Amino acid sequence: MKVDLIGRPPGKGPRDAMNIVISGLEGVQLAVNREAKQIGARASAILEGHRHPGDDTHAEIEVERGDVDSYVSLVDPAAMSIEYGHRDAKTGRPVQGLHILRRAMR
Repeated sequence: MKVDLIGRPPGKGPRDAMNIVISGLEGVQLAVNREAKQIGARASAILEGHRHPGDDTHAEIEVERGDVDSYVSLVDPAAMSIEYGHRDAKTGRPVQGLHILRRAMR
């Protein structure tokens, strides 16, 4: 395969142009999406491990494929608090985050 870097975006170097070319390859995008699905599956398992009987929370893990990248998201109105932690509204004490997405990427 011959890659022409002359038509690169203005102000971008050869490395950036190569990134654009490689990230646009279908095989690369399929591999990235496959990895995102695996991360999503691990994140879902971690999230399920923190649910309790009668838990009415609606937090879920979503995996989306964009034009180039794929995204794994923790979806809930309190997603930031679930992932990174917060202060208990009644006691003011810190509640540790679950770090679900970070742990799923290992």
